[in-house]
Amino acid sequence: MTVPRILIVIPVYNESARLPRLLSGIIGLPSSDVHELKFLLVDDGSSPDEYAKTLDLLRESGLGGRISCLRREINGGKGSALKAGFERGLSSGCEYVGFLDADGSTPASELLRAMEYFLALKGTPLAAVIGSRVQLLGRDVSRNALRHYLGRIFATLVSLHFGVKIYDSQCGMKLFRASVLKPYLDRPTDMRWVWDTQLILSMLGAGESVHEMPIDWHEIAGSKISVLRDPFLMAWHLLSFRSPQGRGS
Repeated sequence: MTVPRILIVIPVYNESARLPRLLSGIIGLPSSDVHELKFLLVDDGSSPDEYAKTLDLLRESGLGGRISCLRREINGGKGSALKAGFERGLSSGCEYVGFLDADGSTPASELLRAMEYFLALKGTPLAAVIGSRVQLLGRDVSRNALRHYLGRIFATLVSLHFGVKIYDSQCGMKLFRASVLKPYLDRPTDMRWVWDTQLILSMLGAGESVHEMPIDWHEIAGSKISVLRDPFLMAWHLLSFRSPQGRGS
């Protein structure tokens, strides 16, 4: 029996100090006979020393063929790294592609829950499942108060400006059906922090079905997003974003 192949992209930029947490989570994932899950670490122009440390971590992880690395010499931003990784997944014939942030704030096991959405709704036009950091009974979300409230303001702005009912547009876990994703890869205009948000907005604007899934999430120190500068730049890139309407247009 042929099982669906999934490629999860992990964008990395000088992340050797935080990467072990995520690798440990990947190691702990149970094997599955209903899908084939692999990971692609996209190094987005890290320093030579950091890149060497990352390769050492991958070798020491014992993950072998379950995880590979794509090196980009120049830092192009998170969005640029994600696009490169997604294109690799599409060209290799994966049925699903997605991503996780490198810090391990989202447990790797949440990917299995996201995949269950697709398998349970097989035959429906579900395009994507995205993580949502909402504190509910049965979920465990730990987040710095300032970042939480800035995130809520940002997500509310996105929801109101674009007229979409989305709670968490910025969560660092998203999984896509490859056949639906392909026409939208060139629509985002910001290649750094809001590339994936623009991608989701493009899909929603075209009428694609996207589900939010409440996830466990723990904030990890060392984020490269400056709370004093980057939220304003992110808001600017989103407010100026205009996506073509219609699938593949």
